Amino acid sequence: MSEEWTVCTADIRNRIHEAGIFRTDERIVLTTKSCVLLEHFTGKAYSYRMVDLHTLKAKRLFSRPTPLNEVGYRRAIEKMAVQSEGGIAFMQDGNSRASELLAHIFYDILPEYGLALRENQLSLSIAMLEAMEKEKVALCEAEVGTGKTHAYLIAAVIYRLFHGEGQPVIISTSTIALQKALTEEYIPQISGILLEHRIIEEPLTFAVRKGKNHYACDSRVKTYLSSVSHNNRLEDKKLIEILTALFVGTVSLDLDGQPLTDYVKERICVENCRNTCEFSSVCRYRTFLRKSNQGKVDFQIANHNLVLADILSRKGSRNRLLPEHGILIFDEAHKLPEAARQMYGLSFENVELELVAASIIRAVAGRPEKRGTLSLCEEMLELNTALFENLKKFAGVRYDNSSMEVIFTPSVQLSLKALSAVIKSLLVLFYTADRGNAAYKRISGRLEQKQEKLTVLRDYEDFICWLEYTGAASCRLCALPKHLDLLLHEDLWSNGKPYLLTSATLSVGGDFSRYMHQTGIDLLNRKQILNVSKASPFDYWNHALLYLPEDMPFPNVRKTAYRKAVADRLSELIQQSHGHTLALFTSYRMMEIVHQELAGRIEDFPLFSMGKGKLEAIWEFRKSGNGVLLASDSAGEGIDLAGDILSSLVVVKLPFPAPDPVLEYEKSLHEDFHEYLAEAIVPAMLMKLRQWIGRGIRRETDICVFSILDCRASGRYKNDILAALPDMPVTERIEDVGIFIRGNKPESYFGDKE
Repeated sequence: MSEEWTVCTADIRNRIHEAGIFRTDERIVLTTKSCVLLEHFTGKAYSYRMVDLHTLKAKRLFSRPTPLNEVGYRRAIEKMAVQSEGGIAFMQDGNSRASELLAHIFYDILPEYGLALRENQLSLSIAMLEAMEKEKVALCEAEVGTGKTHAYLIAAVIYRLFHGEGQPVIISTSTIALQKALTEEYIPQISGILLEHRIIEEPLTFAVRKGKNHYACDSRVKTYLSSVSHNNRLEDKKLIEILTALFVGTVSLDLDGQPLTDYVKERICVENCRNTCEFSSVCRYRTFLRKSNQGKVDFQIANHNLVLADILSRKGSRNRLLPEHGILIFDEAHKLPEAARQMYGLSFENVELELVAASIIRAVAGRPEKRGTLSLCEEMLELNTALFENLKKFAGVRYDNSSMEVIFTPSVQLSLKALSAVIKSLLVLFYTADRGNAAYKRISGRLEQKQEKLTVLRDYEDFICWLEYTGAASCRLCALPKHLDLLLHEDLWSNGKPYLLTSATLSVGGDFSRYMHQTGIDLLNRKQILNVSKASPFDYWNHALLYLPEDMPFPNVRKTAYRKAVADRLSELIQQSHGHTLALFTSYRMMEIVHQELAGRIEDFPLFSMGKGKLEAIWEFRKSGNGVLLASDSAGEGIDLAGDILSSLVVVKLPFPAPDPVLEYEKSLHEDFHEYLAEAIVPAMLMKLRQWIGRGIRRETDICVFSILDCRASGRYKNDILAALPDMPVTERIEDVGIFIRGNKPESYFGDKE
């Protein structure tokens, strides 16, 4: 029977819908090569009609009191064959049909909902669909305004419809803002459109996945609520209301949506999840995980760190964090190398063993093994202190103010070996003690983790290692595999599944080699890789101006003349653009100096400074209407300041990557410094610069002036910069900035400040 009829696919459903043949609540129950059988329950009987796919004409067949069984379907097929007008079979190659339906959606359906056709978006989506069908690793660069999110969502839905893909699609992001946009805007919008046109039969579903620290733990909420309530302070009234709502379940356990401080979130989030917990049988977090992993969910929305943590967990034969998936889409993929460093690297802090020792002392109080255990703890702490003293004493090159090279001298190696031996002795002691003691089991687990770290650090030759200061007296020993690209290749790209990596900045002038080398994609067979680069549809030539002054001094924050020149030129630019300015800095110190300089000069426009983690400055700038925002790298990507609020974007200094251990190691692999500069440093700078410039024009109607106050932009690197950025007029005259703004902005832009 399977040779005679097939389950109807989305393109046929949509074709019949567009022809106006469907009746209310009618559904397709089977198709042949030339006909479709429709079923409708009237309330008393099941009514059946056929649709000839060649003529798109419907004919009534019969009614019956019960639905068709297999014998009934065979008879229906016979009747349809008799009444069909024949002709060329409708069925085509599945991939062709999928591409045709995808094109139909972009050409004919989306414009009905105000989503105008963008040729670049359509060709991007078709390329993404092709990569899925051929199980390729696709690097899909799409500049601002291309519409990459709609492109990959629709491609993924069509692929699953035509290829019977039951496993969920994982979409990995690097920001909570994009996760919210996907779940609150993009997926519901696309779901509604495709449902209305009968392309899908049920709404698209999704689950948002984050790390444990983003979710409330019922047990920890109860404990913290009790302690806060016991204090009986008036200022805690609002906090008690939120904690009570979390505990009784009237609000989501997702802490990102709650107005709580980081301190409070740290104390009520899911830290450990154990079967011994009193809430284990009714735990909302466990219920959430169970539904997300086992339910029929179309999209799993996660972040890069969680996706990589899942891969590493499976690699270590531990529990899965995410369900088995089909397609994996990395949005904001330019952040993937940074996430990989975090997840594949390790850090060993100088206070870690002190915390373990404190837990051990509490656990063995009053126990017969107390004396021997305390002696080992004391030795462990002495060796730990000696290790970090030796690391500091014999440290090598200083990369920046907080990190330096680690030299594994004989004394450092001896400290590592001795410390590992003591921890092993403690492990043996706890294993041979009371195995029914829950506290002992937890301590054993923590000791095993420390032992694993020390094992890695003793094999230091395979790792890039450095010492990082985190406070006045705190520091950590960090390690990253030298061959991270090989690990990513083995763990991700080589398993034969389709991967999409998309971002506005994955290449330099269409050359993806730098990114592919960082991520290990270049180790694949070239036939397994698809590279696509789509330019922004925005009219930069008429809506933008690039100001490259030729009289700026060389960047040196220690030079008074340089600091004054930047403050003076930025002040002039602010006047020329009448506020509406975002200035991006690579140094907090320089940003603070310039802020102090401008505070006494800029009177007509509100002046804001965005320090570390102070996102409220962005909202204040947005509300001001014509303000000036001085910000660091964190404002250079991932924020959307569309409209007139941002009409002048100033790059104070070219964003060359800061020296770090990884770059220092990469430098050692190049025989020639100029080769290293050309292959690593300059491409990294250009990709970051493109991210920053991408903040300026966010909509078709936006107008923006881009200024780079770095003499190297008008000199040594001018050609590289012009090749990397969208085509736009270039000037070295500051007067042209004012002329451009006055010629392109409405009177309302200037207000009373003209």
